Amino acid sequence: MIGFACCVGDQGKFARYALPGLRLAAEADAVIADTTAEGSIAPAYNEILDAFASMDGLEALVLLHEDCEIVVPDFCARVRAELADPDVAIVGAVGAIGVTSLRWWEGAGRGHVRETRGIVDFGGGAHDVDAVDGLLMVLSPWAVRELRFDTGYEGFHAYDIDLCFAARERGKRVRVADLPVVHHTKGGYGDEAAYARADQRFREKWHFAPAERPDRADAA
Repeated sequence: MIGFACCVGDQGKFARYALPGLRLAAEADAVIADTTAEGSIAPAYNEILDAFASMDGLEALVLLHEDCEIVVPDFCARVRAELADPDVAIVGAVGAIGVTSLRWWEGAGRGHVRETRGIVDFGGGAHDVDAVDGLLMVLSPWAVRELRFDTGYEGFHAYDIDLCFAARERGKRVRVADLPVVHHTKGGYGDEAAYARADQRFREKWHFAPAERPDRADAA
């Protein structure tokens, strides 16, 4: 069984974007869950992981944003193909190698995703990466059981990159693959001060150089 879960802050966006994609991609036995977050996405996602970790027959858990729309009916088959290697813990649509901050796109980008702002195209294909963007994260059964999002990050930043680093620290692989979605994003950082604080904490935790001006998101 491949499960799906979404942290919903705007029911209208969820109904317009994520839900149609879930109806297209989810198989008959799929469990589809949603949650809300108060102040931080990490505890909400951890509750989802706790719930799915005890489910029999779990093959994967797909975490996606409310504005992320899956656009292919064979999505589950693509997920199974990527997770056939038990060393693969996390799969996404887009990510990068050489990630040293939350601005993952400043590394060597991999993958492909269509956004409302245009195409984010790093050549597509399937590649091992340091981290994937949290708009779509496919977790293996091992990842659902063994990993948890760091609740030390506030708001809605860093949870994705940090989890990917945690998986790789334990010897697992993180990958991007051809998982076609449309990200209906308005762009921007949201709370820029919270973003900068999360970036600073990420750099300290994983031993990267601090930002030149950690009080600003655009200096992260």
